[in-house]
Amino acid sequence: MRDNKTLYLVCNAHLDLVWQWEWHESLAEALSTFRIAAAFCETYDGFIFNHNEAKLYQWIEEYDPPLFQKIQDLVQKGKWHIMGGWYLQPDCVMSSGESIFRQMEKGLNYFREKFGCRPRTAINVDSFGHDRGLVQLLLKSGYTSYLVGRPSLEVCKAPGPDFLWEGYDGTCIPVHLAAEGYNSGLGKVRRKLEYYRRQEGTDNSVLALWGIGNHGGGPSKEDLDEISLLQKEWEKEGVQLIHSTPEMYFDSISGSELPLFDREIGPSMPGCYTSQVRIKQTHCLLENMLYQTEKLLAAAEIFTGMEGDWESLKQAEEILLFNEFHDILPGTSVQRAEDAALREMGGAISLLEKEKTRAFMHLCRQTEKLEPGVIPIFACNPHPWPVKAVLECEFQLQDQGWDYTYTDFEVRYQGEVIPSQLEKEGSSIPLDWRKRLVFMADIPPFATAALYAYPKVLTGKPELPQTIESEIRLEGSGGELIIDKKSGLISSYRIDGISLFCPGAARLVVIADNEDPWGMTVNSFPEIIGEFTPASPEQAGKICGLDKAIDPVHIIEHGPVRTVVEAIFLYKRSAAIVHYKFQPITNKLDLEIHLQWNEPNHMVKLSLPTPWKNAECWGQKMLGRARLYENGTENVSQKWISVCNDKLGLTILNRGSYGSSFENGELRLTLLRSPAYTAHPIDDRIILPQDRFLSRIDIGERSFLFSIYGGERECQLNTADKEAAVYNEAPFARSYFTNAGKPTAGGNIKIDEEQIQLLCLKRTDAGYLIHLYNSSSQPRKTRFTFIEREIMVELDPFELKAFHYSQGILEPCGLITLQDTL
Repeated sequence: MRDNKTLYLVCNAHLDLVWQWEWHESLAEALSTFRIAAAFCETYDGFIFNHNEAKLYQWIEEYDPPLFQKIQDLVQKGKWHIMGGWYLQPDCVMSSGESIFRQMEKGLNYFREKFGCRPRTAINVDSFGHDRGLVQLLLKSGYTSYLVGRPSLEVCKAPGPDFLWEGYDGTCIPVHLAAEGYNSGLGKVRRKLEYYRRQEGTDNSVLALWGIGNHGGGPSKEDLDEISLLQKEWEKEGVQLIHSTPEMYFDSISGSELPLFDREIGPSMPGCYTSQVRIKQTHCLLENMLYQTEKLLAAAEIFTGMEGDWESLKQAEEILLFNEFHDILPGTSVQRAEDAALREMGGAISLLEKEKTRAFMHLCRQTEKLEPGVIPIFACNPHPWPVKAVLECEFQLQDQGWDYTYTDFEVRYQGEVIPSQLEKEGSSIPLDWRKRLVFMADIPPFATAALYAYPKVLTGKPELPQTIESEIRLEGSGGELIIDKKSGLISSYRIDGISLFCPGAARLVVIADNEDPWGMTVNSFPEIIGEFTPASPEQAGKICGLDKAIDPVHIIEHGPVRTVVEAIFLYKRSAAIVHYKFQPITNKLDLEIHLQWNEPNHMVKLSLPTPWKNAECWGQKMLGRARLYENGTENVSQKWISVCNDKLGLTILNRGSYGSSFENGELRLTLLRSPAYTAHPIDDRIILPQDRFLSRIDIGERSFLFSIYGGERECQLNTADKEAAVYNEAPFARSYFTNAGKPTAGGNIKIDEEQIQLLCLKRTDAGYLIHLYNSSSQPRKTRFTFIEREIMVELDPFELKAFHYSQGILEPCGLITLQDTL
């Protein structure tokens, strides 16, 4: 019986840049794999080798130039195919849309410059899940199809291996899900191809991935000889085996009517949303600082004429992109790789801090002649809308205060006194010398505002409020927070008299977990096996390193800007210090959690029960938002989550905490888990050796930051992206005695509609590139002011648009501009 089927053979050599090894081992393996593959391309007629990831080619170019030139020649002859075209295969659920765009842009420009080619099929066969925001980015970057490998069809509920994938913005792209894997093993290609022959395919076309992989390897002589035999043998039975590329396969099914799929391609390995939390938090910090620094540097160039060091920013960007690799950011690599990633990203943050400071200082202008003792403070808003924010600034007094007096300050902005207070500074020298000033200010769009702190000497430091009652009650303008002193938990959080939490909120629950950092065998973490409970006064004193007992729940800061309540908890060998920071002016509640964690194979979640049993749970996604799973399944979202009923909403912002679960009105934010490094389940085999100590992930001290607020449902959902941007690319303040002069004209960069975000502003070779994004589910029209230009911009729901500015001309442009070819 004739099959009348065509198998499109795509030979590849999957090589993780980092995983059970560090990058230099991948470099060595890439050199070996590419040399062998190049030799086979020259030996076997018709054979095509496929490989993606620009970073690997950069290594070949640097370490073996003759091999690189040979590959260039093979590409020109059609024997070697540049596959995918991205910088590398990144995480595709936690990386922001702007970062994913740059993965594409950097890779495509490299391949265009070095090989004169431009892949049409994007490839991420090993990434752990795929966000629907990718669809818009793929299409606007010129891709016509997408090849992925995870998760299985059963897990993601896709209608089949080939489907039309719909993004949040309504656009669609053809996708092939190769859940059977990208490799075939040495000498086992016949078995893999027999599997593909049994598949129905789309219009008698089947995509067949093969190659030795999973650590390089690619083709082997044994497998290529076997394929040559099979080509002759199966052709008689109506089955064609064609050495191919992904593009050739998608071209073969381009006329097919594919089923529509409008969900994420996930979930996949939900432990990855939390494992190695320092990697995630440092990545989040680096990502935010890069985009903030670009904006500030561009503004400083435009308004002051300074020359920015954009090469340093490109270096930081490359470090960011590398550490979004799908075994680094998800936390599935070995400990040496984790350490290396933290070092690298820390170095990139240092580079950015220098340029951010240089731009900031150029933007500062002292607008008043100062009296003796007055401290100038400059507050920088890097956003195109006005922002009301709580800012902190530390500075040194001119003289050491040895006389036991206490210097307080009154902060004035544009001649008006604004709310401010002093809090514990970072150092601990028992003199009135170092100060941390906390204040709330309304800062105009893209402005560096000048404020002035006027000293007033007191006879002593003011006493904090004493709380002898059973609860600490904090009242705001229409809001209220009550902390129960016995439990240390939130007993009430109200806005306009409406409860947003059930009593007992902010409970730190301990969840049963295992040694697997991926979470390969689960989709949820439901089993509570314990919780942190309040320390005794004696235990609290010991945890604080004191020689006396202290109240485990007490006020540590108080003023018109915020009150800070500290609560100290214990669980077995671990401790937790929670700071509740309530702002009476805005009714926002910030949570700062310090975990001293020492419990292997366990997980910690922050429980936030709401009174709404039929509530919905929404989360920020890549260039979109989505309703999350509401059955306890582990969710992944980006910078915010909102729990809503039909009228009200409660929003939680985060800085690098991506995992959560939701069920029966209770939101559980996943803080950390402590599996082993790269502990991979295989059947029923024992994973870890049972005769020694092995380091576990995230044992030690870890910190977490959240900001919580509530209100009308639609307002919560419509403003969450803006609030998350302000929380992550946060306004900042520094003390600086600068030259007198008029304020810089930063307000000349502004967007009237607060649901339109400025994702990118950076210099290019021909001017400045601007990315505007509509975070709303509705079309939006806004006035966009940039320097002397003012235009009206219309954006569809969740649409991303690019603009270019040069020499007074502001106009739309394509998302990606490719460099000239060879």
